[in-house]
Amino acid sequence: MHVLIANTLYYPDVVGGSEVSTQILAEGLVAAGVNVSVVCVTETGEDRMCRINGVNVHYLRLANLYWPYTTRRRMLFMKAIWHAFDVQNVFMARRLQKIVEREKPDIVSTSNLSCLSLGIWGIARRAGLPIVHTIRDYYLMCPAALMFSKGKSCRKQCSTCALYAAPRKLKSSQVDVVIGVSDFILRQHMTRGFFPRASAAHVINDCYLPPHPAEMRLPSPRLPGFGAHDAKVARIGVLGRVSPEKGIEIVAQQLLAQRTLPQWRLYVGGTGAPAYVDKLRRKYADPRIEFMGRVDPRAFFAGIDVLVVPSIWREPFGRVTVEAYAQGVPVVGANSGAIPSVIEPESALVFDIEQPSTLIAKLEAALALRASPGFRERLMAHAQGFRPDRMVDAYLDIYQKVLAAAPLAAPLEGLGQQM
Repeated sequence: MHVLIANTLYYPDVVGGSEVSTQILAEGLVAAGVNVSVVCVTETGEDRMCRINGVNVHYLRLANLYWPYTTRRRMLFMKAIWHAFDVQNVFMARRLQKIVEREKPDIVSTSNLSCLSLGIWGIARRAGLPIVHTIRDYYLMCPAALMFSKGKSCRKQCSTCALYAAPRKLKSSQVDVVIGVSDFILRQHMTRGFFPRASAAHVINDCYLPPHPAEMRLPSPRLPGFGAHDAKVARIGVLGRVSPEKGIEIVAQQLLAQRTLPQWRLYVGGTGAPAYVDKLRRKYADPRIEFMGRVDPRAFFAGIDVLVVPSIWREPFGRVTVEAYAQGVPVVGANSGAIPSVIEPESALVFDIEQPSTLIAKLEAALALRASPGFRERLMAHAQGFRPDRMVDAYLDIYQKVLAAAPLAAPLEGLGQQM
Protein backbone atom coordinates (compact mmCIF):
# COMPACT_ATOMS: atom_id res chain seq x y z
CA MET A 1 0.00 0.00 0.00
CA HIS A 2 1.23 3.49 -0.87
CA VAL A 3 -0.46 6.42 0.91
CA LEU A 4 0.01 10.04 -0.13
CA ILE A 5 -0.76 12.36 2.80
CA ALA A 6 -1.46 16.04 2.11
CA ASN A 7 -1.30 18.52 4.96
CA THR A 8 -0.54 22.24 4.93
CA LEU A 9 2.62 21.95 7.02
CA TYR A 10 4.99 19.17 8.06
CA TYR A 11 8.06 18.83 10.22
CA PRO A 12 10.08 20.94 10.91
CA ASP A 13 7.41 23.58 10.22
CA VAL A 14 5.15 23.00 13.21
CA VAL A 15 2.63 25.62 14.37
CA GLY A 16 -0.10 23.38 15.81
CA GLY A 17 -1.40 19.91 16.51
CA SER A 18 -2.16 19.04 12.89
CA GLU A 19 1.51 18.86 11.99
CA VAL A 20 2.26 16.72 15.03
CA SER A 21 -0.56 14.29 14.25
CA THR A 22 0.40 14.09 10.59
CA GLN A 23 3.99 13.19 11.42
CA ILE A 24 2.93 10.58 13.99
CA LEU A 25 0.56 9.05 11.43
CA ALA A 26 3.08 9.05 8.58
CA GLU A 27 5.90 7.52 10.61
CA GLY A 28 3.55 5.09 12.33
CA LEU A 29 2.34 3.83 8.94
CA VAL A 30 5.95 3.40 7.80
CA ALA A 31 6.64 1.32 10.92
CA ALA A 32 3.63 -0.84 9.92
CA GLY A 33 5.18 -1.52 6.51
CA VAL A 34 3.25 1.08 4.49
CA ASN A 35 4.90 3.17 1.80
CA VAL A 36 4.17 6.80 2.75
CA SER A 37 4.68 10.11 0.97
CA VAL A 38 3.72 13.55 2.30
CA VAL A 39 3.11 16.77 0.41
CA CYS A 40 3.07 20.12 2.22
CA VAL A 41 3.92 23.78 1.68
CA THR A 42 6.90 25.84 2.74
CA GLU A 43 7.53 29.57 2.82
CA THR A 44 10.87 29.93 1.04
CA GLY A 45 13.29 28.12 -1.23
CA GLU A 46 12.65 25.84 -4.16
CA ASP A 47 10.36 22.82 -4.33
CA ARG A 48 12.26 19.91 -2.86
CA MET A 49 11.91 16.37 -1.59
CA CYS A 50 13.49 15.04 1.61
CA ARG A 51 13.34 11.61 3.19
CA ILE A 52 12.57 11.92 6.89
CA ASN A 53 12.33 8.79 9.03
CA GLY A 54 11.31 6.68 6.05
CA VAL A 55 8.79 9.21 4.66
CA ASN A 56 9.21 10.97 1.31
CA VAL A 57 8.30 14.58 2.12
CA HIS A 58 7.62 16.96 -0.77
CA TYR A 59 7.92 20.62 0.24
CA LEU A 60 6.20 22.94 -2.27
CA ARG A 61 6.86 26.65 -2.09
CA LEU A 62 3.61 28.54 -1.55
CA ALA A 63 2.13 30.30 -4.58
CA ASN A 64 -0.14 32.98 -3.14
CA LEU A 65 0.02 36.63 -2.07
CA TYR A 66 1.70 36.06 1.29
CA TRP A 67 2.75 33.47 3.88
CA PRO A 68 -0.11 33.30 6.39
CA TYR A 69 1.84 31.96 9.40
CA THR A 70 3.15 35.28 10.69
CA THR A 71 1.81 37.86 13.13
CA ARG A 72 1.88 40.59 10.48
CA ARG A 73 -1.52 42.23 9.95
CA ARG A 74 -2.95 42.20 6.42
CA MET A 75 -5.42 44.49 4.69
CA LEU A 76 -8.91 43.05 4.37
CA PHE A 77 -8.85 43.18 0.57
CA MET A 78 -5.57 41.20 0.57
CA LYS A 79 -7.09 38.56 2.83
CA ALA A 80 -10.13 38.29 0.56
CA ILE A 81 -7.96 37.79 -2.51
CA TRP A 82 -5.76 35.28 -0.69
CA HIS A 83 -8.71 33.11 0.38
CA ALA A 84 -10.43 33.35 -3.01
CA PHE A 85 -7.26 32.16 -4.73
CA ASP A 86 -6.76 29.42 -2.13
CA VAL A 87 -9.98 27.67 -3.14
CA GLN A 88 -8.53 26.56 -6.46
CA ASN A 89 -4.86 27.50 -6.56
CA VAL A 90 -4.01 26.43 -10.12
CA PHE A 91 -0.29 26.96 -9.61
CA MET A 92 -0.19 24.62 -6.60
CA ALA A 93 -2.53 22.18 -8.38
CA ARG A 94 -0.10 21.75 -11.27
CA ARG A 95 2.68 20.83 -8.89
CA LEU A 96 0.40 18.53 -6.91
CA GLN A 97 -0.47 16.78 -10.17
CA LYS A 98 3.23 16.08 -10.75
CA ILE A 99 3.62 14.69 -7.21
CA VAL A 100 0.71 12.29 -7.74
CA GLU A 101 2.15 11.19 -11.11
CA ARG A 102 5.58 10.69 -9.58
CA GLU A 103 4.55 8.88 -6.40
CA LYS A 104 1.72 6.79 -7.93
CA PRO A 105 -0.10 6.32 -4.60
CA ASP A 106 -2.93 3.86 -4.01
CA ILE A 107 -4.85 6.29 -1.82
CA VAL A 108 -4.81 10.03 -1.06
CA SER A 109 -5.30 11.06 2.57
CA THR A 110 -5.83 14.78 3.22
CA SER A 111 -6.35 16.95 6.27
CA ASN A 112 -5.54 20.66 6.49
CA LEU A 113 -5.42 21.94 2.91
CA SER A 114 -4.96 25.67 3.37
CA CYS A 115 -2.20 26.87 0.99
CA LEU A 116 -2.21 23.55 -0.89
CA SER A 117 -5.67 24.04 -2.42
CA LEU A 118 -8.64 21.69 -2.56
CA GLY A 119 -7.60 20.97 -6.14
CA ILE A 120 -5.87 17.86 -4.87
CA TRP A 121 -9.30 16.20 -4.50
CA GLY A 122 -10.04 16.69 -8.19
CA ILE A 123 -6.55 15.44 -9.12
CA ALA A 124 -7.05 12.28 -7.08
CA ARG A 125 -10.57 11.76 -8.44
CA ARG A 126 -9.41 12.04 -12.06
CA ALA A 127 -6.61 9.57 -11.33
CA GLY A 128 -9.14 7.08 -9.95
CA LEU A 129 -7.66 7.28 -6.43
CA PRO A 130 -9.87 6.96 -3.34
CA ILE A 131 -9.83 10.02 -1.08
CA VAL A 132 -9.92 10.00 2.73
CA HIS A 133 -10.20 13.39 4.40
CA THR A 134 -9.60 14.20 8.09
CA ILE A 135 -11.34 17.24 9.61
CA ARG A 136 -9.04 18.90 12.15
CA ASP A 137 -10.45 22.44 12.23
CA TYR A 138 -13.04 24.71 10.60
CA TYR A 139 -11.02 25.53 7.45
CA LEU A 140 -13.82 24.40 5.13
CA MET A 141 -16.38 26.57 6.95
CA CYS A 142 -14.49 29.69 8.03
CA PRO A 143 -11.66 31.79 6.52
CA ALA A 144 -9.88 31.92 9.89
CA ALA A 145 -10.51 28.19 10.47
CA LEU A 146 -11.63 29.03 14.03
CA MET A 147 -15.34 29.97 13.87
CA PHE A 148 -14.45 32.67 16.40
CA SER A 149 -15.19 36.39 16.09
CA LYS A 150 -15.28 39.44 18.38
CA GLY A 151 -14.25 37.44 21.41
CA LYS A 152 -16.97 34.81 21.00
CA SER A 153 -17.35 31.40 19.43
CA CYS A 154 -19.58 31.49 16.35
CA ARG A 155 -22.66 29.31 16.80
CA LYS A 156 -23.54 29.59 13.13
CA GLN A 157 -21.92 30.76 9.93
CA CYS A 158 -22.13 34.43 9.11
CA SER A 159 -22.96 35.45 5.54
CA THR A 160 -19.27 36.01 4.74
CA CYS A 161 -18.29 32.53 5.95
CA ALA A 162 -21.24 30.95 4.14
CA LEU A 163 -20.10 32.58 0.91
CA TYR A 164 -16.53 31.45 1.55
CA ALA A 165 -17.64 27.90 2.33
CA ALA A 166 -19.92 27.38 -0.69
CA PRO A 167 -17.24 26.25 -3.19
CA ARG A 168 -15.53 24.16 -0.53
CA LYS A 169 -18.77 22.39 0.29
CA LEU A 170 -19.26 21.66 -3.40
CA LYS A 171 -15.76 20.23 -3.74
CA SER A 172 -16.21 18.10 -0.60
CA SER A 173 -18.52 15.82 -2.64
CA GLN A 174 -15.33 14.36 -4.15
CA VAL A 175 -14.30 12.77 -0.82
CA ASP A 176 -14.95 9.04 -0.39
CA VAL A 177 -14.50 8.67 3.38
CA VAL A 178 -14.44 11.43 6.00
CA ILE A 179 -12.81 11.28 9.44
CA GLY A 180 -13.25 13.70 12.33
CA VAL A 181 -10.74 14.05 15.18
CA SER A 182 -13.84 14.18 17.38
CA ASP A 183 -17.52 13.44 16.99
CA PHE A 184 -18.17 17.13 17.62
CA ILE A 185 -16.14 18.46 14.69
CA LEU A 186 -17.44 15.72 12.40
CA ARG A 187 -21.07 16.59 13.14
CA GLN A 188 -20.41 20.31 12.69
CA HIS A 189 -19.57 19.60 9.05
CA MET A 190 -21.97 16.75 8.28
CA THR A 191 -25.04 18.61 9.53
CA ARG A 192 -24.12 21.55 7.26
CA GLY A 193 -24.08 19.38 4.15
CA PHE A 194 -20.37 18.76 3.66
CA PHE A 195 -19.17 15.43 2.17
CA PRO A 196 -22.57 14.45 0.73
CA ARG A 197 -21.20 11.51 -1.30
CA ALA A 198 -18.91 10.03 1.34
CA SER A 199 -19.60 6.33 1.81
CA ALA A 200 -18.59 6.35 5.48
CA ALA A 201 -17.74 8.70 8.32
CA HIS A 202 -15.56 7.83 11.31
CA VAL A 203 -14.15 9.41 14.44
CA ILE A 204 -10.44 8.87 15.11
CA ASN A 205 -9.26 10.93 18.03
CA ASP A 206 -5.88 12.60 17.92
CA CYS A 207 -3.24 11.12 20.19
CA TYR A 208 -0.79 12.38 22.77
CA LEU A 209 2.86 12.67 21.86
CA PRO A 210 4.76 10.01 23.82
CA PRO A 211 8.12 10.92 25.35
CA HIS A 212 11.22 9.45 23.78
CA PRO A 213 12.27 6.19 25.54
CA ALA A 214 15.51 7.86 26.65
CA GLU A 215 13.49 10.67 28.29
CA MET A 216 11.35 8.19 30.20
CA ARG A 217 14.44 6.88 32.01
CA LEU A 218 15.33 10.35 33.24
CA PRO A 219 13.62 12.50 35.89
CA SER A 220 11.43 15.24 34.50
CA PRO A 221 13.50 18.35 33.70
CA ARG A 222 12.90 21.33 35.93
CA LEU A 223 11.83 24.69 34.58
CA PRO A 224 13.50 27.70 36.24
CA GLY A 225 10.23 29.65 36.34
CA PHE A 226 8.65 27.28 38.87
CA GLY A 227 11.22 27.83 41.61
CA ALA A 228 10.91 26.01 44.95
CA HIS A 229 7.54 24.38 45.54
CA ASP A 230 5.44 25.16 48.60
CA ALA A 231 2.92 22.33 49.15
CA LYS A 232 0.37 24.89 50.40
CA VAL A 233 0.36 26.74 47.07
CA ALA A 234 -1.88 25.45 44.26
CA ARG A 235 0.12 25.41 41.03
CA ILE A 236 -2.30 25.93 38.13
CA GLY A 237 -1.18 25.72 34.53
CA VAL A 238 -2.44 26.74 31.08
CA LEU A 239 -0.46 25.38 28.14
CA GLY A 240 -0.77 26.11 24.43
CA ARG A 241 -1.04 28.95 21.97
CA VAL A 242 -1.42 32.30 23.75
CA SER A 243 -4.30 33.89 21.83
CA PRO A 244 -7.74 35.33 22.68
CA GLU A 245 -9.77 32.24 21.74
CA LYS A 246 -7.83 30.12 24.23
CA GLY A 247 -9.49 31.82 27.20
CA ILE A 248 -6.38 32.50 29.28
CA GLU A 249 -7.88 35.76 30.55
CA ILE A 250 -10.84 33.89 32.02
CA VAL A 251 -8.50 31.89 34.27
CA ALA A 252 -6.54 34.97 35.37
CA GLN A 253 -9.69 36.98 36.09
CA GLN A 254 -11.37 34.23 38.11
CA LEU A 255 -8.27 33.51 40.18
CA LEU A 256 -7.74 37.18 40.96
CA ALA A 257 -11.41 37.67 41.93
CA GLN A 258 -12.02 34.56 44.05
CA ARG A 259 -11.57 34.22 47.83
CA THR A 260 -11.84 30.49 48.52
CA LEU A 261 -8.48 29.48 47.05
CA PRO A 262 -6.15 31.73 49.04
CA GLN A 263 -2.75 30.50 47.85
CA TRP A 264 -2.17 29.89 44.16
CA ARG A 265 0.15 30.53 41.27
CA LEU A 266 -0.79 30.56 37.58
CA TYR A 267 1.77 29.41 35.02
CA VAL A 268 1.07 30.14 31.35
CA GLY A 269 3.19 28.10 28.95
CA GLY A 270 3.25 28.86 25.24
CA THR A 271 3.80 31.65 22.75
CA GLY A 272 1.58 33.97 20.76
CA ALA A 273 1.50 37.28 18.94
CA PRO A 274 3.99 39.51 20.82
CA ALA A 275 1.54 42.42 21.04
CA TYR A 276 -1.13 40.22 22.64
CA VAL A 277 1.31 38.57 25.06
CA ASP A 278 2.63 41.99 26.12
CA LYS A 279 -0.93 43.17 26.66
CA LEU A 280 -1.61 40.21 28.98
CA ARG A 281 1.61 40.82 30.91
CA ARG A 282 0.60 44.44 31.56
CA LYS A 283 -3.05 43.69 32.31
CA TYR A 284 -2.27 40.85 34.72
CA ALA A 285 0.92 42.17 36.28
CA ASP A 286 0.56 40.10 39.43
CA PRO A 287 3.54 38.25 40.98
CA ARG A 288 1.41 35.11 41.18
CA ILE A 289 1.00 34.99 37.39
CA GLU A 290 3.97 33.81 35.32
CA PHE A 291 4.12 33.93 31.52
CA MET A 292 6.80 31.36 30.73
CA GLY A 293 6.92 31.41 26.93
CA ARG A 294 7.86 28.25 25.07
CA VAL A 295 8.33 25.33 27.47
CA ASP A 296 9.10 21.63 27.47
CA PRO A 297 5.62 20.09 28.03
CA ARG A 298 6.99 17.26 30.15
CA ALA A 299 8.76 19.72 32.44
CA PHE A 300 5.67 21.93 32.54
CA PHE A 301 3.37 19.09 33.60
CA ALA A 302 5.90 18.03 36.26
CA GLY A 303 5.71 21.53 37.75
CA ILE A 304 1.93 21.99 38.06
CA ASP A 305 -0.86 20.45 40.12
CA VAL A 306 -3.77 21.09 37.72
CA LEU A 307 -4.03 21.97 34.04
CA VAL A 308 -6.86 24.22 32.83
CA VAL A 309 -8.12 24.12 29.25
CA PRO A 310 -10.34 27.24 29.18
CA SER A 311 -10.94 27.57 25.44
CA ILE A 312 -13.67 30.01 24.42
CA TRP A 313 -13.69 28.72 20.85
CA ARG A 314 -15.11 25.30 20.19
CA GLU A 315 -11.99 23.13 20.16
CA PRO A 316 -12.10 20.32 17.57
CA PHE A 317 -10.21 18.06 20.01
CA GLY A 318 -7.73 19.46 22.56
CA ARG A 319 -4.56 17.36 22.54
CA VAL A 320 -3.09 19.09 25.58
CA THR A 321 -5.75 17.40 27.74
CA VAL A 322 -4.60 13.87 26.93
CA GLU A 323 -0.95 14.92 27.14
CA ALA A 324 -1.59 16.02 30.73
CA TYR A 325 -3.40 12.78 31.54
CA ALA A 326 -0.47 10.81 30.16
CA GLN A 327 1.64 12.49 32.87
CA GLY A 328 -0.98 11.89 35.58
CA VAL A 329 -2.07 15.56 35.81
CA PRO A 330 -5.79 16.33 36.39
CA VAL A 331 -7.46 18.63 33.86
CA VAL A 332 -10.27 21.16 34.27
CA GLY A 333 -11.80 21.88 30.87
CA ALA A 334 -14.38 24.27 29.48
CA ASN A 335 -17.66 22.88 28.14
CA SER A 336 -16.79 24.05 24.63
CA GLY A 337 -16.39 22.00 21.48
CA ALA A 338 -14.93 18.54 21.94
CA ILE A 339 -13.23 19.25 25.27
CA PRO A 340 -15.90 17.56 27.47
CA SER A 341 -15.63 14.34 25.42
CA VAL A 342 -11.92 14.10 26.23
CA ILE A 343 -12.15 14.86 29.96
CA GLU A 344 -11.73 11.75 32.14
CA PRO A 345 -15.37 10.83 32.91
CA GLU A 346 -15.04 9.89 36.57
CA SER A 347 -13.46 13.22 37.49
CA ALA A 348 -16.09 15.22 35.52
CA LEU A 349 -13.97 18.36 35.80
CA VAL A 350 -15.86 20.49 33.27
CA PHE A 351 -16.81 24.11 33.95
CA ASP A 352 -19.35 26.30 32.17
CA ILE A 353 -17.58 28.77 29.88
CA GLU A 354 -20.73 30.96 29.93
CA GLN A 355 -20.49 31.13 33.74
CA PRO A 356 -16.74 31.49 34.36
CA SER A 357 -17.16 31.61 38.14
CA THR A 358 -17.83 27.86 38.03
CA LEU A 359 -14.12 27.38 37.28
CA ILE A 360 -13.01 27.87 40.90
CA ALA A 361 -15.16 25.04 42.30
CA LYS A 362 -13.79 22.69 39.62
CA LEU A 363 -10.23 23.74 40.46
CA GLU A 364 -10.87 22.94 44.12
CA ALA A 365 -12.30 19.56 43.11
CA ALA A 366 -9.23 18.87 40.97
CA LEU A 367 -6.87 19.72 43.84
CA ALA A 368 -8.87 17.43 46.12
CA LEU A 369 -8.61 14.68 43.52
CA ARG A 370 -4.84 14.71 43.91
CA ALA A 371 -5.31 13.37 47.43
CA SER A 372 -7.32 10.39 46.18
CA PRO A 373 -5.53 7.02 46.14
CA GLY A 374 -4.59 5.95 42.63
CA PHE A 375 -5.73 9.16 40.93
CA ARG A 376 -2.59 9.38 38.79
CA GLU A 377 -2.90 5.79 37.64
CA ARG A 378 -6.57 6.36 36.74
CA LEU A 379 -5.76 9.41 34.63
CA MET A 380 -2.86 7.68 32.93
CA ALA A 381 -5.09 4.70 32.16
CA HIS A 382 -7.58 7.07 30.51
CA ALA A 383 -4.79 8.46 28.37
CA GLN A 384 -4.11 4.96 27.03
CA GLY A 385 -7.21 5.33 24.88
CA PHE A 386 -5.34 8.06 22.98
CA ARG A 387 -2.09 6.21 22.33
CA PRO A 388 -0.34 6.92 19.00
CA ASP A 389 -0.42 3.27 17.96
CA ARG A 390 -4.21 3.17 18.37
CA MET A 391 -4.59 6.20 16.12
CA VAL A 392 -2.29 4.72 13.47
CA ASP A 393 -4.03 1.32 13.58
CA ALA A 394 -7.43 2.98 13.13
CA TYR A 395 -6.25 4.85 10.04
CA LEU A 396 -4.61 1.75 8.62
CA ASP A 397 -7.82 -0.22 9.07
CA ILE A 398 -9.81 2.45 7.21
CA TYR A 399 -7.27 2.68 4.38
CA GLN A 400 -7.41 -1.09 3.90
CA LYS A 401 -11.22 -1.10 3.83
CA VAL A 402 -11.30 1.84 1.42
CA LEU A 403 -8.92 0.13 -1.00
CA ALA A 404 -10.87 -3.11 -0.77
CA ALA A 405 -14.09 -1.27 -1.61
CA ALA A 406 -12.77 1.22 -4.20
CA PRO A 407 -14.18 2.92 -6.17
CA LEU A 408 -16.46 4.58 -3.60
CA ALA A 409 -19.26 6.99 -4.38
CA ALA A 410 -22.30 5.82 -2.40
CA PRO A 411 -24.42 8.32 -0.45
CA LEU A 412 -23.57 8.70 3.22
CA GLU A 413 -25.94 7.14 5.72
CA GLY A 414 -25.47 8.17 9.33
CA LEU A 415 -22.23 9.22 10.94
CA GLY A 416 -20.42 5.90 10.98
CA GLN A 417 -18.77 4.32 13.97
CA GLN A 418 -16.58 5.78 16.65
CA MET A 419 -13.02 4.51 16.66
